[in-house]
Amino acid sequence: MWLGILAGVLCAGVMVWGGYVAGWEWTGLSSDVKLWDWLEALALPLTVGLVPVILAQRHHLHRRHKRAAGIALALFALLVLAGYLVPLPWTGFTGNTLWDWLSLALLPLVIATATLWEHPGEWLGRHRLAVGVAAVVGAIVVLAGYLVPWDWTGFVGNTAWDWVKLLLLPVLVPTLLLPRLVPMAERFLGERVREGGGPG
Repeated sequence: MWLGILAGVLCAGVMVWGGYVAGWEWTGLSSDVKLWDWLEALALPLTVGLVPVILAQRHHLHRRHKRAAGIALALFALLVLAGYLVPLPWTGFTGNTLWDWLSLALLPLVIATATLWEHPGEWLGRHRLAVGVAAVVGAIVVLAGYLVPWDWTGFVGNTAWDWVKLLLLPVLVPTLLLPRLVPMAERFLGERVREGGGPG
């Protein structure tokens, strides 16, 4: 398995070097292909590919893993801010609106984190407060995006049907799909462990 991963990384490295440095046109890579384009191409496939790993290891995650994930997320947020404010042309972030970011990241983010969510056995006041505040803030941003309008949201021109297409899978994946898939995956992984094959 590791040999295949190494070969894939090596091929990808040669392709990136050939496209950006050597100018091989057949790769389709050049200075016109920005970080944004890479995120569009890789975000969803990578998160879907990581789901089995997350399922196998989610009970073994420690505080240091969560801290590392938080640091990585904070660094990416700083990169996004710099991409807009400096700006950094190689990121390709300038010109992309909140709608573009939602279209890019919402489903991968839900898929990547849905198996890690701890569902409270009982809704406490703080849970209701957090959900209520998030709903109010979201509603204000959406309304202002259309009515003010805030151009940076990119909401103007998007219809109710566009919102359905944007939100349908991110809502269905954690509420209907994963609750049925997770127990099946855990049974399969448990059987593999008992057979001596390990989870990987």
